[in-house]
Amino acid sequence: MARPFPLQLVLDLTRTKVEAKSRAVKLAHAEWLRARTQVVRIEQQRASYNDALSLRLKQGCASAVAGEASTVLCDYRKRLAAGRRAIDSAYATWQRTLGIWQSEKKRLEALQVLARRHAIDEARRDERQERRLHDELASKAAYLRMPMEKRETGFLLPGSERVE
Repeated sequence: MARPFPLQLVLDLTRTKVEAKSRAVKLAHAEWLRARTQVVRIEQQRASYNDALSLRLKQGCASAVAGEASTVLCDYRKRLAAGRRAIDSAYATWQRTLGIWQSEKKRLEALQVLARRHAIDEARRDERQERRLHDELASKAAYLRMPMEKRETGFLLPGSERVE
């Protein structure tokens, strides 16, 4: 009977950790994509606002509108800078979690290789044991098929007497 893999508990725990780390990588990647999407939206809003502002300025407007436009554009600049920092932070988090996941994945693969080697060794050990048992049964059966006089004196080789 094959012995169980001694590191099976570690293998199972590592597999669970890898699955959790995989989910964390996916979440970090989604956060990075969300931050990028948010910056693209802000850029689109700013471009739209710039187009509308250009049209209003061409038609003529009060200085209060120009002052308000200046603060709005400054606000867009601040939001874009914050968005770019969020992108950088999310990207760094994603890369860090990806690195952790990759190292855990390598550990899992190493444990899986050990488990496969253990299974192969156990199969070989069981096969050898079964072969020994089969050989033993075959020799007992051959012994029982011998005539009684040969059994008592031992195996006789052709042209010889008793062999001890």
